[in-house]
Amino acid sequence: MRTRQAIFGVVLLVVSMFGGCTCVRPFDVPEYIEIAPNETAFLVPLEGDVGTQVKLDSAEKVAEMKVATKRVQITHRWKQTGRSWWLFGNDRGQWIGTVRLIRVNRSPVTREWTTEAKTGTAKNDEGIWAESRDSVGFSTGFSVTAMVTEADAALFLYRYPQEPPTESVKDEDGKERVVATGSRLARVMDKEIRARVQSIVAETAAAYDMSDLRGKKTEIVQALRKDIIPFFAVRGITITIVGMFGGLAYENPKVQTSIDGVFIAQREKEVTKAILEAQRDKNAQIEMEAKAIANKEREVARGIADGKRAVLQVAKEAASDPVFLELRKLEVEEARIQKWDGKYPEYLMQMGSSGSMLTLMLNMPVKAQK
Repeated sequence: MRTRQAIFGVVLLVVSMFGGCTCVRPFDVPEYIEIAPNETAFLVPLEGDVGTQVKLDSAEKVAEMKVATKRVQITHRWKQTGRSWWLFGNDRGQWIGTVRLIRVNRSPVTREWTTEAKTGTAKNDEGIWAESRDSVGFSTGFSVTAMVTEADAALFLYRYPQEPPTESVKDEDGKERVVATGSRLARVMDKEIRARVQSIVAETAAAYDMSDLRGKKTEIVQALRKDIIPFFAVRGITITIVGMFGGLAYENPKVQTSIDGVFIAQREKEVTKAILEAQRDKNAQIEMEAKAIANKEREVARGIADGKRAVLQVAKEAASDPVFLELRKLEVEEARIQKWDGKYPEYLMQMGSSGSMLTLMLNMPVKAQK
């Protein structure tokens, strides 16, 4: 009997030790979340008594939950999920968080809603459609950039508490985790801001005929800025850029064809007019150059004539000067001597005493030839 009792005691001790070793709560692994420089975070308690729970019913209440640190620890508590007894302990449960960290990404977000599938943010047809007063349908693209400032982060979170879209990915250890594929602001831009842009553009376009609407692009953009910038400012969103992206794409392709035809005809008319004006300017330039050449030749001729008259006047005045006459005789004699070949003249012509009458012509003696 004593042997049986001893064996039963040993078995009971082993079972107790085994149960105590296998029925311990899992370790509470510390959980930390880091806050990026472009983020504003709010730490919201998830539990508490009914009288002490915080109600986020205003932007001011949300602002009170703002944290200044860049790394936050998520505190946990043990949640029992099964009945425990002396053999299995109280390990039937899990650690759950008592607070929740909500981060607001303040980075600017740009959306380009275009009609062409190869352009724009979503790479498909997201053009803003409208209709003119004379019922001509068209679409055009718009580019909008928005951001959330540090001061408006609480207001933005209060207005748009929806979580951004997420997806499940695997990290380096093979564990799956959920990551955000966008931001709250991107969701708002794709939904509410785009719908507001569509409404304002359609309302503005309906006030003009298509013939006038093509020249009212500036008015459309101004009306859009005047509406959406203040509208979303009170919701914590700062819109920095609003612009029209691309031209007008008409619902009926024939409208564009006719517009292109008119434009081509106008361009041809402008080109012809430009050619005529260029030819007219060229003719005027040629005429001006011809006049300049004629004036130049006229001045040259006048100068030559003036020079000749001056020479004649000098000769006329010098004809009565004996010194001038002697100088001219010497010049003639010099020229004769330079041309003389060393031979004597074969004939001698005797003139009268007056020099005006030929009286005698004699043969000159020739030197004997040896």
